Amino acid sequence: MITKEITLCSRQINIGYCYATEIAYKDLTDENITDYVKEAIDCIQQERDPDPKKTILAIIACMMAYYNSHGEEAPLKSEDIMNEAKPAEIGMAIFTIVNMRSEFYHVPKDEPADPAPDGSPVGNRKGRRKN
Repeated sequence: MITKEITLCSRQINIGYCYATEIAYKDLTDENITDYVKEAIDCIQQERDPDPKKTILAIIACMMAYYNSHGEEAPLKSEDIMNEAKPAEIGMAIFTIVNMRSEFYHVPKDEPADPAPDGSPVGNRKGRRKN
């Protein structure tokens, strides 16, 4: 799990990104978080705000993932975020979630490549070793 501390509703809270985040978001919206992230990036590039409901639910999903993994109750509810969060806090939360997702799916440069579909090592023809 990738974790970050953010300010939301003038409080320091923790959020996490892992498969639990993706499942929670899917349960809350019946959509994949991948679609939300793409939409959020497009909106930010066009200098407009992404869908506020989806944004709040993405934040809730990240809070749920973090606090559930620690056996704790999330400190904020969607109503708190809707009524008390400042626009700058929401903007930073979106930015943080997008970056956490990117970090979660990042494959290190020294990670070995997946084998070719035929089972041969990548870059080698017909399973023969290069000399």
